[in-house]
Amino acid sequence: MFKKLTTSLLALALAFYSLAVVGQNRTDSSNSIVLDEQTEIVCKSATQAVEKYTRTVTILNKKGLDAASFICGCDQFRSLDHFSGEVMDASGTRVRKIKKSELQRTEYSSNLTTDDYTYYYECNYPTFPFTVKYEWGIKCNNGLIVYSPFVPQKEFWQRVEKATYRLTLPVGQTCHYFAKNTENKKVTITETKGAAGEQVLEVTATGWNAIVSEPLSPDVHELLPLVYFVPTTFVYDKTQGSMLNWKDYGDWQYKLLEGRDQLPEPFIQKLKELTASCKTDREKVKVVYDYLGETTRYVSIQLGIGGLQPIPAAEVWRAGFGDCKGLSNYTRAMLKALGIPSVYTVISTVNKRLIPNFASVNQMNHVILQVPLPQDTLWLECTNPKLPFGYVHQGIGGHDALLVTPEGGRVYRLPTYPDSLNTQQTHATVEIASNGSAKITAQTTSRLLQYENGIGIKYLDPAKQKDALRQSVTLNQATVEALELTENKASDPEFCLTYRISSQQYGNRTGNRLFIPINIFRKGFTLPQTPERINPVCVDYGYNDVDSIHLKLPEGYTIEGVSLPVVVESKFGRFSSTLVVKDRDVFVVQHLFIPKGTYPPEEYAAFIDFRKQINRQYSGRMILKKQSE
Repeated sequence: MFKKLTTSLLALALAFYSLAVVGQNRTDSSNSIVLDEQTEIVCKSATQAVEKYTRTVTILNKKGLDAASFICGCDQFRSLDHFSGEVMDASGTRVRKIKKSELQRTEYSSNLTTDDYTYYYECNYPTFPFTVKYEWGIKCNNGLIVYSPFVPQKEFWQRVEKATYRLTLPVGQTCHYFAKNTENKKVTITETKGAAGEQVLEVTATGWNAIVSEPLSPDVHELLPLVYFVPTTFVYDKTQGSMLNWKDYGDWQYKLLEGRDQLPEPFIQKLKELTASCKTDREKVKVVYDYLGETTRYVSIQLGIGGLQPIPAAEVWRAGFGDCKGLSNYTRAMLKALGIPSVYTVISTVNKRLIPNFASVNQMNHVILQVPLPQDTLWLECTNPKLPFGYVHQGIGGHDALLVTPEGGRVYRLPTYPDSLNTQQTHATVEIASNGSAKITAQTTSRLLQYENGIGIKYLDPAKQKDALRQSVTLNQATVEALELTENKASDPEFCLTYRISSQQYGNRTGNRLFIPINIFRKGFTLPQTPERINPVCVDYGYNDVDSIHLKLPEGYTIEGVSLPVVVESKFGRFSSTLVVKDRDVFVVQHLFIPKGTYPPEEYAAFIDFRKQINRQYSGRMILKKQSE
């Protein structure tokens, strides 16, 4: 019976695979198909539950292989009770059994005391399509702060044929749920009472098309349909709390911090000595932040390591390392010792928005620190001392966060930088010889988000720095003769690259003409056409580029052809290019401003056209003609 059922499911998968091959429907162009996923969670009490899972997935091609793997995270609250798996070929014949003993077990870090560990199995059958089926069970003990969500679709290009979810709660225990991105999906959520009066929640999903990955699509986490489930009140590791709203959840989180901000008195005296010459609280905070970076290291930015409670500040001081919770709480303790209040802040580096009226721990994965000074509010990323003091990086800028205060939790949106301030400015002089060779001196200054995106070059060895610079310019042959990097790690940081490049083939000679590029410092931004755009067009952050280029033309040549000054302007941004000629000196200024924004799918064609116009300007050439002798 099972083999007949499996064969039927495989036939269905292969039917959709055929559609993918002939391209009849982009939403059916799947790399994998979830044929059947079943989740059953039975809560015995507020602290104990049994979870049973079955997941059957057909892998259609090499790109879908990730969906064939098994991953199960465990800790002191969750343990793997049983497991079995099997692999079937395209005919439905079982070709491999997978035992629990074949699972690999790994701990995230050996440097931090933790009981987190992961079981995983990498399945890689040599021919496609093939199907893998996993059955496993989880025992939950010592607390339930969240119930496993309903997320059958886990990645781009994955179709879901059928998925069911059932959560049973004992009498007197209640939960609430929130469905996200399910508006246009075939999904049914029902709530009933069992024979003994227990609460039963069921979710059924059928026929979900694959989520299409397109250029400038929203992140997959923003598109995945899911249903969150959380207990209204919970017991977790001998503590009690409420998940009724963000205020209640923050109140519980604050209680976890109590008593964990104590530091040894000799160390407190050292902190006071280190900050004795500081004139303002801001200066003191910077001294503490710099000291944190010099004396500690982080081991993870995962919220779950070690539970939801930070290790005591004194332990971080003694050991010299901690996770995001531990380092943020340690910084909070140091500032408290100096009389400076700060706020432990929980945030997500993935989800930009917290669901306003639905609190759940699995919406967040990171901890930072807020320091509300009278004239300014600082945000400290305590896990990465390489970041400038007070700088709000892309992983948290503009994201919702939960401030954990004595009055409970409060949702707060972090600031983000105006698009116009994310600048990159290049000033260059190009001396062109009559044979087409050139000597180039340039200086490029990047600020704020452009600083963040490019500062990684600082940590490369000199040879790789030169390689990175060569790749950033549009020259077939380039020799980097000198390169110097300077960095200003202010709260609005910048770094500057000053360099010299020579090229034997800057321009191309044809007869008595010389064809030379106007701007080698920008590469065009090419986007593919898509037949039917499905997702919104998302420009994640805005930026402002200005290139000022002085071209020194070779003696004996005159300009025969050049692009005229141009302005390209639309809702997607603005580009301008000007050119001034003074004898053999040509001064070019090209300015591009792109604002962040989200646009409807039907505007993708107009967006591509806007980028093509800019690309033509960046790839523009000047034609020089040799004067007759």
